[in-house]
Amino acid sequence: MRISMETGTWERVSTTVSTQADLVAAIKAGQSVAVLQADHQSGGQGRFGRSWYSENGRSLTMSIAFPAYADHPRPWLVGMAVGLAAAAACHCKIAWPNDLVLQSRKVGGILTELVTTPEGKLVPVVGIGINVAVLQFPKELEAQAANMHVGHFEPDSIQELAQAIFDRLESLPEPDSWSSLRSVWSLFDATPGKHYRTPAGEDAVGIGIGPEGELICSVDGETQSVLAADAIFGVPAS
Repeated sequence: MRISMETGTWERVSTTVSTQADLVAAIKAGQSVAVLQADHQSGGQGRFGRSWYSENGRSLTMSIAFPAYADHPRPWLVGMAVGLAAAAACHCKIAWPNDLVLQSRKVGGILTELVTTPEGKLVPVVGIGINVAVLQFPKELEAQAANMHVGHFEPDSIQELAQAIFDRLESLPEPDSWSSLRSVWSLFDATPGKHYRTPAGEDAVGIGIGPEGELICSVDGETQSVLAADAIFGVPAS
C-alpha cells in the first residue's frame, strides 16, 4: 500500500477526546496531518456512534489519513487493509469487517470514515484502537474484551506496535479489489461462525466474504449478503 509521511506529519499528543474526530477536522480544514496518535483519549469513537474504551498509556489509539486513496471506488477496502495490518502486527484474528479478535474476545477495532477535503475529494480516515495492557475494563466489556498480552505476542512498547502496523501496511498489496486482499485475509479470518445482526435486524451467522468484500451470512438457513459499505459507513451489521 501507498503510505507516505512526505504528504503529512505523524503527530503524537498526550491526551485528546478522539484522535478520529481531531484528524477528520484537520483533513476538512486542509491540513496535511497523516497520522494522529494519542497516549490517551477520553472519548474514543467506534462505529455507529459507539464509544471505544482505552486506558492512559495502555492502549494504542491512532488515526491515519489516506490521501493517496482519495475518491477510491471501494474505500471500505482501505479500512479492511488497515485491519489486516493490525491483525498481523498483533498476531490475532480479524472478523469482518473490522474486529480484531484474540481467543474469541475483541482486542481491537478499526473505524473508517470518508472525509471531504476543501478541494472536494473524499479521503479515507481510518482509526485504530487496540487494547495492549488495559488493567480494568468497564463491567459491560469484561466478558468480551481482551488485551494483546493474553496471546503469544506482547510488544515492548505501544510505539513499536504502531510502527509494526505501518511496516505491514507497506507490504500489503494495493487494495484495488477484494481479490487483491483475499489471500492475506484468509490467513487471519475469524468471520465464519461469528454472529451478526443484519441491517434488517435479523440474527445471522457469518459464512465468509464475497467478491466485493461483502459479508456472506446465513439467516434462518438462507444465504444473504451484507455490503461492506453498509457495515463500515452506514447500517450496523453487528
